[in-house]
Amino acid sequence: MVKKKRWGKKYIDNRDFKKCTEQLVKRGEYLLDLDFVERWNRELAEMNRNKVGALFKFPNSLIQLQAVWHGKSIPYRMIEGMTVRLVEMSELPDYNDYTTVDRRVNRMSTKIAVPQSNNLTLFSDGTSLQVVEGGEYLREKYGKKNRRWVQVVIWGDPVTKELVSFEVNIVQSSEIASAKKQIEELLDKGVDIRAAGGDGAFDEIDFWNWLEWKNIYSLIKPDKNAREDSESVLRNLAVKWRNKNGYDKWRKKTGYGCRWPATEGIFSAVKRIFGEQIHARSEIWHLTGSCGKVLGLQNTKTIWGIIKAES
Repeated sequence: MVKKKRWGKKYIDNRDFKKCTEQLVKRGEYLLDLDFVERWNRELAEMNRNKVGALFKFPNSLIQLQAVWHGKSIPYRMIEGMTVRLVEMSELPDYNDYTTVDRRVNRMSTKIAVPQSNNLTLFSDGTSLQVVEGGEYLREKYGKKNRRWVQVVIWGDPVTKELVSFEVNIVQSSEIASAKKQIEELLDKGVDIRAAGGDGAFDEIDFWNWLEWKNIYSLIKPDKNAREDSESVLRNLAVKWRNKNGYDKWRKKTGYGCRWPATEGIFSAVKRIFGEQIHARSEIWHLTGSCGKVLGLQNTKTIWGIIKAES
C-alpha cells in the first residue's frame, strides 16, 4: 500500500527530554517522601492537643503518604507490609495495621483551599471514572447490571493548573447544572471570578445569560452553526466576531485557547498517574472518600507534587 503524504504541518518535538526525565524521576520520589518523620512527634502533639477520647498514634502525614500508595492500586494489607519494612529500616518510628490505614484514609478531607487571587479565569469540564472492572464485552455478553461510571465535574485555573472546585455524581447529571452549583459556592466564599467557560457542551443560551447575570465574562465555544440572533447578546457578539475573523483568531483573542491546562491537562495527568478506576465499594465513599482520593483531590503537598510533575 502506497504511503500517503501526512496531512497538516510537520510535528516538531521541542521537548527538553532531560527535563522530562527529571520530572518522571521526581514523581517516584513522592512515593517515598519521608520528610515528615522529623516532625512526627510535633505533629502528633498538635493533633492530640485538647483531644477528647483516644489519642492519635500516627500523624496525618503518614496517612497522606499511605493514601498515595493506595491511589496507585496498592491494597491496604500490602501497605501495612511496606510500612513494617520502613520501620525495620529505622525510617519510621512505628507502623499502623491495614484496618487503621483504611479507616484514616477514608476519613481524610478532600476539601480544596479557596483561591485568594483576584480576577480569576476558570474553565469547566467533566469526565468519568470506572466503578467496576471488566470491559464492555463482559457486560454485553453476561448482562452485568452494575453501575459503570462515576461523573466528575471540575473548575480549573489555567494559570496555576490546579483544581478550584469539583463535584462527584454517582448518577450522571448535566455538566452545566453542576458547574452552576460550584460557581455559586465559590462566589459565596468570596472568590473573585472574572471569566468562566468551557467547551461546546456548555454552549446553552441559559448558561450564557446566567454568567452575564453573575457579571462573569463567558469563554464558551459556540457551535459551528450558531445563530447570530439568539436570545443572548454576548453570545451573538461572540458568534459574529468568530464568523468574521475565524476560529483561531477568536480563540487567541478571548483566551479560550488556555482551556486545556485547566481541564484536559488535569484529567490527563491524574488518570496517567492514578488510573481511571476508583477503589470505593459503597456510594458514600464515591462522593466523599476514595473517589476524591483516586483523583488526587486532596490539597496536600505529596499528591499535588506528583500531578504538577506530570503536567
